[in-house]
Order: sequence, then C-alpha cells, then structure tokens
Amino acid sequence: MALDLDNANKLKELVIHHSRAGNPAFYAEAQEQGINLSDLFEQLDPSEPDSKLDAFERQLMLHGIESEGRKAISMEQFFVGGGLILLPEYILREVKRGYRMVQDPTDLLATVVHEPGPTVRPIYIKTETAKKSLAKRGSGGGSAYPRVGLYYSDKETNILDRGRQFDFSYRVARNQKLTEFRVFLWWIGAQMAYDEIDEIYNVMLNGDGTSAGAADVFDGVGGTFAYSDLVHLAMAFNVPARMTHILAGSAEIENIININELKDPQAWNQQELMRKSGDYRSFLPVNARLVIVPNAVATKVIGLDSRFAVRETVSQPLMIEAEKVINQKLESAVVSKESVYTIMVDGAAKLSDY
Repeated sequence: MALDLDNANKLKELVIHHSRAGNPAFYAEAQEQGINLSDLFEQLDPSEPDSKLDAFERQLMLHGIESEGRKAISMEQFFVGGGLILLPEYILREVKRGYRMVQDPTDLLATVVHEPGPTVRPIYIKTETAKKSLAKRGSGGGSAYPRVGLYYSDKETNILDRGRQFDFSYRVARNQKLTEFRVFLWWIGAQMAYDEIDEIYNVMLNGDGTSAGAADVFDGVGGTFAYSDLVHLAMAFNVPARMTHILAGSAEIENIININELKDPQAWNQQELMRKSGDYRSFLPVNARLVIVPNAVATKVIGLDSRFAVRETVSQPLMIEAEKVINQKLESAVVSKESVYTIMVDGAAKLSDY
C-alpha cells in the first residue's frame, strides 16, 4: 500500500519555514505540552497502525536526511538544508538509543511516575506486618487480617537535574557523516544511563531519605564472596519478592562470574532451563541479571527485585537545548533529565557487604 504523505508534506513546508528562520517554536510548543518533538509531529501527522516510519522519520525521509550507508549526509548538510530544526530531535533520539543500548536503567524500575516537581512526596510499602501468614476469620471474627501498610514519605524529596554537555563544536562536527556522528551520541546516551544506574544503586545502598537502604544479609567469611553467599543473598528475599538483578562494581561482578561452581557448563545449562521453565527446583542465583555499577562501593553487592524495589519520578523527560543546536552552539548545548529515585517496597532489595 502506498504511503499517504499528504499530512507529512504539509508538515514539511512548516519545517522548512522554521528552519530558514532558525525558529525553535516547535520545541517550545512541545515543551509546553510536556512532550518531545516526535510526539508533537505525531499530532500533526498521525501514523497509520502499520506504518514503518513514525512522523519524525517521515520528515527525515522527505528532507533526504540519510544517516546510514553511502547516502549518509554530513552534519553541515543538516545545518544548511531545509530540515535544520529536525537536528536537535535527531540528536536526542540517537542519545536515547545509546541510553538503551548497553544497560537500560528502566530495566531496574518497578514504575515511572510523571510529576511536575520540583519536589515529590512518594509513597512506599512497609512489609514487616505483611509477612505474616494469611489469617482465616471464623464466624466469631477472632482473627485479624495481616496489614499491608501504604505510607507517605516523612519528607519531600528533591528532583535532581542530570545531564551531559557536548564537548565538540560545530567546526569539528560539520564534516562528520551522520553515520559516525551518531556513534558519539550513542556513547553520551550510554554514559547517561550509567549515571542513573549509579544513582539507583546509591538509593538502594543508603536509602532515599525516608526509607532505609537495603538490609545487609551477609553471614559468610569476611573478605570473600563465595557461591554460598550468592545463594544466601538470593534466598534472603521473602516471597513474593525474588532477586532479579545483582548490582555491584566491576571487580565484584568479575568475582561472581569466576565462582568455581558457576564455571561448570552443566550449571549454565540448568540456569537456562530455569529461565525458560521458571521451575525453582533448578534455580541458580546467577539467573539474576548482572549489572555493573561504575561507582559502586567495593564489597557491597546489592540484589534487587526490579518489579517492586524502585520508583522513578520524572518532572522533565530527557530534553536538549534545541535553540543552541540550531544556532550551531553544540559545545554549550546540554541534554538533561529531571527525576529522582525512591524506594517503593522496603524488602525488595538486599545487601551483601562482604
């Protein structure tokens, strides 16, 4: 079926008009709505359910902006062409691609909540009384049901602004093909992802200001992290929680991978069986995903259940200073995000400090 480009061509004319004027009005409108340019374009040029291109990608196509293969354009062609105002969103999309490319922080989150900020007072669950067995009430009503407490944090938490500033100028970038330029953007995105992983680890270790950090369950021989310690960390979770991820520094992750019991090929076969079947009888703790935390504290290994442990509150999603990019001031442009991580369920993370 032929691609219907009527709306896309109308939008193209607006893009050319704003590009020639160096006008970032589209970005201002998107920010006012709390969305990005891609979302705004979808409002102006809705995609069909089976469309292979979204509204922004259709604009790239109509403006002849190729980022792969022999037809890939240079940064300079982007600046002098009629699609100039597409560049900030293109950069942002490639940064987001890099963000998810190596280790996506959202894999560690139970939920993401959008709030205007600048502070938030999140809710959390205390699990102590909820651990009791289900009480059965007879006709006399003598037994009480176990209580699951849902609480507001004692104090509000400040939403933080995290970002990266580009350190290359237009003079340096102008002759680069998009094929290579986007690799730098992927790298920036991956760096930002690990910035957030550091923060998630820090909240799990030290608490969020209201909920305490993960309880230390290590009971082995100090200075070593053995297979039995890995098993103990996994089994320290009370159902329905279970360890889905292990967060630690690269040295600690290396130690785990080199544990003798995990070098047995049969052990890895059984791990795969556990992953596919979900049968706890073939359970091995290494079934939890290993996540390297760049600035983790030595000897402090955190296991968490990504379904329950951490909430992210976002007041501003990942954004870029569009006007600076349009004005060729790449070296001073910042891509940033405003959010904060808090603990949701206090028993959904455990610490093994060996």
